Amino acid sequence: MAGADVRYAVHGTGSRDLVLVHGSRAHSGWWHAVMPLLTADRRVITVDLSGHGDSAHRASYDGWTWAAELLAVADAVGAGRPLVVAHSLGGRVALYAATVQPDRFAGLVLLDTGLWAPGSLRERIGTRRPARVYPTYAEARARFRLTPPQPELPAAVLDPVAEYGLRAVPGGWAWKHDPAELPHLYGDDVERCAATGALPVCYVSGALSSVVNPAFAERAAVVHPGWTTVRLPGAHHHLPLEEPEACAELIRTAPRTPRSPVR
Repeated sequence: MAGADVRYAVHGTGSRDLVLVHGSRAHSGWWHAVMPLLTADRRVITVDLSGHGDSAHRASYDGWTWAAELLAVADAVGAGRPLVVAHSLGGRVALYAATVQPDRFAGLVLLDTGLWAPGSLRERIGTRRPARVYPTYAEARARFRLTPPQPELPAAVLDPVAEYGLRAVPGGWAWKHDPAELPHLYGDDVERCAATGALPVCYVSGALSSVVNPAFAERAAVVHPGWTTVRLPGAHHHLPLEEPEACAELIRTAPRTPRSPVR
């Protein structure tokens, strides 16, 4: 991708293509619990958006650039009208990409993708998080927390996420994501992309999510009446980690336009 190397990977050899897109300050490892449930009969493409995971950092970021990265990865692997499954920020990136080239995708599954910024996040937009180096891997891992906060998940779920997200640096260990303030993509652009999109969309949120709260979930259902909306009882924001089986089932049954016969 122009200006930055973008890391992607292909898993499985099925006849249907899926592209999985992570959230802000996350990476492709966020899908580790979902992927094994899908690769038996699907080809699953994962990507680290620039500024995340093993992809390069940029001087600046925006939704259209991330959307171009998503499209470039789909082209690079010859994905034939894939279903795009995206979490949080990744869902907003998917909406941008579907606006640019709607004929490239079969549909979208948006997992707890906020369309409007919750109050707790609005207070933090525009702040920069200083890069921190931890002297040992164990100390860095011990400081790992899901954001926004939610009940702690088992170590077996979180350990692979932390392991992929950390890298050795002079003096210790640091998180791979760019410490610069990354755009959250809330605002008029994403609302226009959502309102004008023609693709089938399955909009999934956690009933206890602090990002897609009940008011925002109801608003999305009214503003976008053509979307299939699902509210997962007892679930929070990080659905790919907390509810991998439910996510996989929703992916299998998601509405989509017919798949292209040529990859």
